Amino acid sequence: MKKSLVILVVLLGSVALAGSAFAYYDWACYEMPTCKVVCKDQVLCKGQAKGKIKLCGPCAPTISYAGKWLTVAKCPAVKGEAKPKVAKKAKKK
Repeated sequence: MKKSLVILVVLLGSVALAGSAFAYYDWACYEMPTCKVVCKDQVLCKGQAKGKIKLCGPCAPTISYAGKWLTVAKCPAVKGEAKPKVAKKAKKK
């Protein structure tokens, strides 16, 4: 019992010493690599539809419809990013 208690104390002491050494060591010298996020606008959904629907009832009209849609995922604008300047049109004389 006495030997196992001594071994346990020595083992816990060495683990505590190693833990405090790792906690004291300055890990700030390891810099994480920086990565540049590339964001591109993406078209998520594109479609069109048209048709006619007869409404119910004796004198109900027929409704025709047509439409197109486009859903785009736009990247957020980055602060400090230069906006492209649009050239002004020259006046005709």
